[in-house]
Amino acid sequence: MKKVLVTLGLVLAFGTSSALAVTAGTVNGISISVAEADKAINALSKGKMTWKKLNKEEKLQLIKMMSPSKLVAASAKKSLTTKEKEAAYSNFWMQKKISEVKISDKAAKAAYTKIKKASKKKVPAFDVVKASIKMQLAQEEVVGKLMKKAKIKLK
Repeated sequence: MKKVLVTLGLVLAFGTSSALAVTAGTVNGISISVAEADKAINALSKGKMTWKKLNKEEKLQLIKMMSPSKLVAASAKKSLTTKEKEAAYSNFWMQKKISEVKISDKAAKAAYTKIKKASKKKVPAFDVVKASIKMQLAQEEVVGKLMKKAKIKLK
């Protein structure tokens, strides 16, 4: 019985201390983990600093810098409707997928030439519209892949 109590006490003690070690700080009760803080400081310092290396003032400054995104996320989670959340998720996912697609200048130029030939109005120079064309082509590629996998049925 004594061994069980000692073991349980050790588990609780180590479990509690490790749980405390995971949290770097909070904002309005929302936890900011050491892992999140390390990721942020790593990006800011280009890999030269870690949470452990920061002094107390620097840690507080980092937590304050990370707080707005936590507060915005919490507010959004509470106030957005289900439809708004779905729209936000799909838009974010689409932007993420579009950023992963690489469109060559050659492909963009080919699309530009096609648009220019089909248009009856004056088309801006390629350099002016190149980024927009690349984005449109990337979006078409993402949507095309989704539609290729889609199983659409009419009932």
